[in-house]
Amino acid sequence: MGGTADSHASGSTTLYWVFCVILCLITAIEWGIFEMREPWNISNALLIASLSVCSLIKFVMVVGWYMHLRYDIRMLKNVFIFSLLLASGVFVGLMLLMT
Repeated sequence: MGGTADSHASGSTTLYWVFCVILCLITAIEWGIFEMREPWNISNALLIASLSVCSLIKFVMVVGWYMHLRYDIRMLKNVFIFSLLLASGVFVGLMLLMT
């Protein structure tokens, strides 16, 4: 298990669990922010910004680690980066139109 070429290419099971726990913690933080928005008097702008940052971190972790993007060719990395930038631009544009 530990000495195969496949385990060196994709990482250890322990590392997958660490990433899983981190992703779960970020999700719990997102849930906590959303649930506590009224008692903590969190503005909509801060709510959207904080949830967007958490989602961005999770996106980068999932794409970079679980999808093994770091081992893929540069073109695939560029496609994901472009898609992320495009989606972010659309999101920001819509938010500006709604205000």
